[in-house]
Order: sequence, then structure tokens, then C-alpha cells
Amino acid sequence: MRRTDLSGEGFLKDAPGRYWQRSLWVIAGLTLVALLLLNTFYWPVKVEELALSVAFSLLSSGAMKIVLRKVLSSGRPGMLGTFMTYASVRFLAAIAVLVGYMLITGLRKTQLLPFAILFSVYFIVLDVLDAIYMIKVQRILEKQQ
Repeated sequence: MRRTDLSGEGFLKDAPGRYWQRSLWVIAGLTLVALLLLNTFYWPVKVEELALSVAFSLLSSGAMKIVLRKVLSSGRPGMLGTFMTYASVRFLAAIAVLVGYMLITGLRKTQLLPFAILFSVYFIVLDVLDAIYMIKVQRILEKQQ
């Protein structure tokens, strides 16, 4: 039976590690689904595009783990600005990856669409996970104050 910590101390102590573990599971799950779609329904996505989406997701998850550590080390509930800065930089980096891929490969319009959809799915799912963790951390820090 799992004990619940009403003060949230246990969650806060393990939040960066738990986030990293859950993000790896989410990335692995999305990758398996994408590979299934690729092989079963002949989805027009190249393996390189899938690898680029996974690499970006892993890098952004590592950055979020660092943001969580920074927020937890400060111990202040008003650190939402740190998360918003991270989210903005991540969004701009995602746009840069899409534009860079488009420029390097020369793909345009409907040719780029399968990669853009795949990349967006990874981005949105991890964005939801990021938001869930920041909301939990924010609420626990506010209760402690």
C-alpha cells in the first residue's frame, strides 16, 4: 500500500526524478505508436524524422528536469515565471527545428506535413506533462507558505 504525503514533501523531493521517468515513458510510448503506424499503415514518416522528434523531446525533458530542480531549490511558489520562460524558449526552439528541417531537406507544404504532425504530437503531449508537474509543484509550494 502506498502512503500519501499530505504535505507534499515526498513529491517535491522526487519531482525532478519522477518527471524524468514519466517523460521517458511517454516518449517511449509515443515512439512505439509512431513505429506501429509507420509499419502497419505505411504512414509517410521517415525514421530520421521520428529520431529528430525523439531527440528534441529528450532534450526538452532534460531541460524541464533542470527547471524543476531550480524551482524546488528556491522554495518559492512565485517561480511560475521560470516555467513560462522555459515554455517560451521550448516553443521557439520547436519552431526553429521545424524551419531548419524544412530548409535542410527542401520539403514544403504537404511533404512536410507528416513530420510537422509527428513533431507536434510529441511537443503537445510533453507540454501537457510539463504543465501537470508545474501545477503540482506550485500548489504544494503555496500550501507550505
